Amino acid sequence: MTIMTTAKFKIESGEQLLARITKKNAIENFYPALFECGLNHGDTVEIFSDTSTSYLLIDLICEALFPTKSNEEPSGVLMFNTVSQFIYEEFIKTIKMRIDSCLDNSLDIETRKIENDRLLNKALSNFFLLEIYDATQFYTTIHNLDSIFTQHSNISLLVFDTLTAFYWSEQGFKIMKMDLYIKNLLRIIQKVSKEYKVIIVYTRPGYFSSSKDMNNYETSQLADGLNFKVQLVDSSKGVYQLNVRTVHSYYTKCFIVLNNVIKWQ
Repeated sequence: MTIMTTAKFKIESGEQLLARITKKNAIENFYPALFECGLNHGDTVEIFSDTSTSYLLIDLICEALFPTKSNEEPSGVLMFNTVSQFIYEEFIKTIKMRIDSCLDNSLDIETRKIENDRLLNKALSNFFLLEIYDATQFYTTIHNLDSIFTQHSNISLLVFDTLTAFYWSEQGFKIMKMDLYIKNLLRIIQKVSKEYKVIIVYTRPGYFSSSKDMNNYETSQLADGLNFKVQLVDSSKGVYQLNVRTVHSYYTKCFIVLNNVIKWQ
């Protein structure tokens, strides 16, 4: 009697093989000012607010492009700009200020300018901004992420501002729940980017939720696929409060903005 067995093999594409063997820039323990122990490869973060998240996103992106530790190499950042809220001029101004603050004060004016330009070009060469104008372009680009990651293997941070821009244009006779819409989108993005070990950060408006308790960071639970949920609250006194929810805990952080730069308190 012959017993037939069926062997199961995982078929790996050339792009997946390349992603698996390519060494990523070190981005472990990323952005500890907000995330305490820091973010690591594969983490997913949701940021929601009724106010603008621009300062926070710019600071986070600058941290990846221009690490505070001098011995670290910059990481690549890919950003989906779906609602045209990202202010590129403010971004450039912020990263220039970061660079200038780190340069040796003993340098003469000409040398300082040359070094400033060199570091700025190095940082910007690792920043990829995608202007997305409709749902078709959005989904097409998402499904093409593996090609983008293969061409730019140093990309370690994937940012969506926002993930909800095309919700209403996609709704037909039957309206999909907002939470389910985000969950489905996130599942697609995570599936495509899984092999590339990127950190995913996305924003949504504070009102965009099907659950009444969704915005209460003390009582709500993390949705499937999330590692951090961050609520940004704007204070009339110029202090921004961040309520951070993890799987096991929640805590608060505060910052102010001075000359377009975040100062943590």
